[in-house]
Amino acid sequence: MEQRKLTDTECTLYGTKACALLNMQDCDKCPLKGRVADPAIFDDLRLFCDLQPEGTVAQLFESETCTLCKDEPKGRTASYAVFDMAHTEPKKLAKRKWLAKQETGFMVPLQFACCAKCRRRILLMSYLPLIAPIVLTLIVLPFVMIEHFAQTMRQAAGWLPFAVVVAAIAGGWGVGKLLAYLYKRKLETDMYVDVRTHPFVLNMQEKGWRPLFNDRAPHLAFTKKRIDRGLGTAPSAVYAMPDREKPASEEKISD
Repeated sequence: MEQRKLTDTECTLYGTKACALLNMQDCDKCPLKGRVADPAIFDDLRLFCDLQPEGTVAQLFESETCTLCKDEPKGRTASYAVFDMAHTEPKKLAKRKWLAKQETGFMVPLQFACCAKCRRRILLMSYLPLIAPIVLTLIVLPFVMIEHFAQTMRQAAGWLPFAVVVAAIAGGWGVGKLLAYLYKRKLETDMYVDVRTHPFVLNMQEKGWRPLFNDRAPHLAFTKKRIDRGLGTAPSAVYAMPDREKPASEEKISD
């Protein structure tokens, strides 16, 4: 006999705090749609709440002012800087092979409310190692292309024009990295350039959370509209909801 699929209201998660924490918004997009959820999911999501620092991750994207500015007055939120963190709990969740030896249970996007000024600064810092080689190459390229200079270099060595261009690219990359480092040192006085030093991230690390690929500086992805679906995207009010499973009046599945 074919097993009847559950309707939305018959789902064991529907209407519970667990459902609100998953924050799928559309039942058709929920991976648990049409089947009875493993009861352990409730324990896993209670653990997720327990592993949240005070204020929960929602405080970052709910802020109307920039969470990357250190000094007052802080700029108004214009976009969101996204940075992923992971936790080894719950250990029974499947490992993601692409994480290269990092055991991951929960993974959550930290969405830092960011002002236009901080966003512009971070993007400029990240682009400097790319901009500098282009600028330096454009400066030396005319000398390589002008026949008088090119002929003089070819007389010295046939490969010299090519070597000059390669040297410009390599030198520009080195200059760009140096400029990015100096610019970062300047920015650190009034903003959190490396989000790993942000007080909220440090609080999460005390709870056992770790940045993905912790051995290198994180790359921030900027978005005008925040991520509003999935674990870690629910508003702060959800975390304050009563911790209960499906109400008794909804537990029974009609024949």
